[in-house]
Parts: sequence; structure tokens; C-alpha cells
Amino acid sequence: MAYFDLFPDILLPSFIENRNSSSDFTRTKNLFKRAKIRDDFFENAVTFTKFSISGDDRPDNVAKILYDDPELDWVVLLSNNIINIRDEWPMSQFDLQRYLDNKYSKEQLEQIHHYETLEQKAPDGKLLLSGGMHVDAGFKFNYNYGGIYYSLSGGSLVKSVSNYNYELEQNDDKRVIFALRPEFLAVVVQDMREIMTYTDSSQYIDNRTKKGDNLRILSPR
Repeated sequence: MAYFDLFPDILLPSFIENRNSSSDFTRTKNLFKRAKIRDDFFENAVTFTKFSISGDDRPDNVAKILYDDPELDWVVLLSNNIINIRDEWPMSQFDLQRYLDNKYSKEQLEQIHHYETLEQKAPDGKLLLSGGMHVDAGFKFNYNYGGIYYSLSGGSLVKSVSNYNYELEQNDDKRVIFALRPEFLAVVVQDMREIMTYTDSSQYIDNRTKKGDNLRILSPR
């Protein structure tokens, strides 16, 4: 079921030449309607599982894998509150390379973007310092173990991350998403149907159609 199939219709005044009668209307989808997955689903740990996007898979490819229906790509996007696919979905290899070429020169790609810590553990396995923390190049870590003081710095404590690796990691981080479990799919679709209906009003025609207000429509200049 395609996303916009669920949207209700709105009748708007037609601005086609020689059709200026107040009875002339054009039927279109009401794109101002919005829906989301119910909040209690996000509070329930068993409603979603984690899913890793592979390669250049698009939302419709993921929907095909999860629900055997590529037109349920909107469920994938709503499950992760994704509005702008261009910025919030991982780029394909081609798009990523084009993005890098436009943003950086070859020399800039190799330059250091930041430094981050390497995980440090005591001999007994106790975590002393988490990895991945952004720090300065000269960061030092002092700790006491067994009554002896230690100080770490340099390559054993921090690593440099180039602009290229930073952009790659940022893109890869978007690959892990939440996937709605198939057994909850029917509830989400039904909720969507109910949200995408109209209640009785002065513009009401039926629960799937309403008429636009002439006073709120600006004619082209």
C-alpha cells in the first residue's frame, strides 16, 4: 500500500483558464495531513528490532525485505522519524563519492578531522576509559591501578580520524535503524487510515474528501 494512497482528498478551486466558476474544483491529495506511529509503540521494547541497511538499499528495498511489500517504505521511514531521505538515509556509494568530491579536495580528505580515544581496560578487564571520545591530540590519561599511578598518551591512547573516515563513519551510522515487527504492521496501517480521515465541518463532503476554502487560496499573479 503506497503512502499517498492513504491520504484524503481535497477539492481546490481550479485556476485553469476560462474555468473561473465557483463550482470548478480540482481534486488533489491533501499533503498537509501528517501521521506518526503511536507513542506507546516506541515505549515498548518488543515492538521494534534493529536492522542494518546493506549496500545501496533504499527504503522500498528494506520494506520488501521486512514486509514483502516495497510500498510499505513509509512504515520504515515513520519508524525512524525520517523526514528528509537525502540527509537522514545513508547515501549510496556513488552519491557518497560525489558528495565527498564536492566538499573536499583530495588533500583535504586526508587531513585530520579530529582525534578520539582508544578503549582502555585494566588487567582485570575493568573499563578505565571508553573509546571514541573526541579529544585533543595531546590528551593524557592518568589512572591508579594497584596503588601505582600510570599515565598514557600518544598512539596508545588516541587515534586520528581523517575527513574521509569521519564522513564514512557518519554515513555508516545511519545504516542501523529500527524496524517495526511485522505483527504490529496491521495496527499501524489501521491507525494511518483513521488519522487520514476528516471529521464533520463546514468544508466536509465525506470522511475522505473536503472542499478547500476559496478565501484561503491565493490565485497566481
